[in-house]
Amino acid sequence: MNPQTLTNASQLIARNASWLECDRMLMIGMPGDNLAHQLLAEKIAGEIQGLTRDFVDFKKMKASWADPKEKKQLYYAPVLEKTGQHRFDGILIFLQKSKPLMDFWLEMALTELVEGGRVWLVGENSEGIKSWKKRLTRTFSEVKSLDNARHCVLFEALEPIQTNPEFKMEEHFSEFHINQGNQTLSVHSLPGVFSHGRLDTGTRVLLDTFDHLPEGKVLDFGCGAGVISACIAGLPGERSLTLVDCDALALTSSRKTMNSSAIEDYEILASNGLAEVEGVYDLILSNPPFHQGVKTHYEVTGQFLSQSFQHLKKGGELRIVANSFLRYPPIIKAAFGNCETLLIRDGFSIYRAIKS
Repeated sequence: MNPQTLTNASQLIARNASWLECDRMLMIGMPGDNLAHQLLAEKIAGEIQGLTRDFVDFKKMKASWADPKEKKQLYYAPVLEKTGQHRFDGILIFLQKSKPLMDFWLEMALTELVEGGRVWLVGENSEGIKSWKKRLTRTFSEVKSLDNARHCVLFEALEPIQTNPEFKMEEHFSEFHINQGNQTLSVHSLPGVFSHGRLDTGTRVLLDTFDHLPEGKVLDFGCGAGVISACIAGLPGERSLTLVDCDALALTSSRKTMNSSAIEDYEILASNGLAEVEGVYDLILSNPPFHQGVKTHYEVTGQFLSQSFQHLKKGGELRIVANSFLRYPPIIKAAFGNCETLLIRDGFSIYRAIKS
């Protein structure tokens, strides 16, 4: 196998491929590389199906997974459809940062595993993979380390202690409520979605600036569980909403949130940034995902702001929330020529820019 095309985790799989031989393999949360093609080429698996939540990775892999010469199929979805049919004798899971999401996917995977089948878990040391050997013993009778290299660990788990005959995604939604004006909104989120099961501080501060919002077409970028759009839909005035995210879990959560409040004038759109967005809008709102976590991606921020400018009508408004310590105002001014700070509270700032 050519390691140049593989991530560290996939390289670890490649060098231990002989341990993963199976007839039908399910890959969950895999990176956007060509590991599946290489496993099939070396006849490690006779057939592979893949599940990814990430639209960016899905776009990277879509063409190569569509090769009619190979037995493989790729899904962009929160869970594998038609679960509970016990179709795989090998399931390879790539570690995700969210432990609730991992538990969610692991429960789904067990309904897809044939008796005597094996589950493999691979991940980076920096993402906490080593702690998963003990966590896996809660679910499997036997857990062993196959390899530790390239800053990654590969585990194999056998003999599930207990499995459910059927996996129901609906049972895994978390619900919380937001008081918005005279109404109470129900928000639904799946494990792995940003601020799962609660209203995050940044979005709460942003909602407090909704006294006066433009009407018309509204774009909610990085929609998460759909909190922002659900609150906008309850405001006076006429607005059509487009909810955008790269995460299939987020889009599914947003759809459930909107439907639970009987909101009709909306659409859900999977996109890498604003790449899939068409047309122009009167208002773009966001709690942008690229300022979350340890690293700050100002280059990505600048690209998003430039694209937002292109997708706004003349006189249209951009309104975002960000950690106050981030140097957003100069970047916004560079893209729009203006930047107004509407509110600073609880460590967050709300910025507004108008396309002149």
